[in-house]
Amino acid sequence: MEPFMKKCIALALLLILLCGVVGASAEVEKNPLLDAAFTAIEKDNIFQRRYNELTGSNVESLFELGVPYFFGQQVSNGKLLNKTYLVSKYPEYAIKKCLEVTKTFRTGELYIYGFDCSGYTRWIYDQCGKGFHPGLQDMIVKYENRKYHLYNGGTNWTSAKKEMPPYNELKDTLQVGDLLVTKHSARHIMMYIGTLADYGFTAEEVPDLAPYLDYPLVIHCGPSPFYGDRFQKLIDENPERYGRCHTTNGGVEVSIIGVKPEEATHHITVYHTPIYSVDYDYFLIDDGNYMLTLRDIDNATSFCWYRM
Repeated sequence: MEPFMKKCIALALLLILLCGVVGASAEVEKNPLLDAAFTAIEKDNIFQRRYNELTGSNVESLFELGVPYFFGQQVSNGKLLNKTYLVSKYPEYAIKKCLEVTKTFRTGELYIYGFDCSGYTRWIYDQCGKGFHPGLQDMIVKYENRKYHLYNGGTNWTSAKKEMPPYNELKDTLQVGDLLVTKHSARHIMMYIGTLADYGFTAEEVPDLAPYLDYPLVIHCGPSPFYGDRFQKLIDENPERYGRCHTTNGGVEVSIIGVKPEEATHHITVYHTPIYSVDYDYFLIDDGNYMLTLRDIDNATSFCWYRM
């Protein structure tokens, strides 16, 4: 082989190697907000696992199945589900009567206790000594709170807009811990935790998600397609304790922001009650063991990225 050809091949191999190194780079850093957030997710969750591996942390799940969703459960004096309480009860879950009626919760019925969306984010911030954020509606629309908006908008947004850049550029301005508040038929809050690339995911590992490696990831507590079966199994296996309980319809999970539903590789309809169903769009990652769901803000009537 000619020397020139050998040099070309060597250079090509070096470039391939360098590209692989860059693609595999991860930028997530140890953060007390992530330490708290990842304790509420199920044991051996892929993002918790990656976080520990990449930062040298040792975050453990407070509950093996994760903290479930329970509508209307806010933080009470900052101590609703403090670490001491959770660990002392592990692996059992408290049982609580629902006080408000929604499409999936009925007043007076028993459910397995957990957080609602703002109860979870307020708990994360409280665990880190950062105080509570305002109510969700106030975070979006209240004039004095708009100074905390990084970006805002929505199909019904009429105020001065802070335009959001493309999804793959949000990582350049968002910080771990920034909050995303949306309103569709109801309001919901999520916390930014980085991107797939930040957690070491590559196009080779998750080819279906290759175009979205730099899209925002959020952690949140809300309706989810996989918590129902998980907790129904717990109820069925422990009838003496949970026999009168209804299964939760959600819990703490990680989702991706900005991917159009039709781009997802999997879709499922979950009947949370016999007459109420929700369609979910998701990708399978971690060798098919985790459903990375999509959260849509393109069709939100209003939303804001909010920095405390």
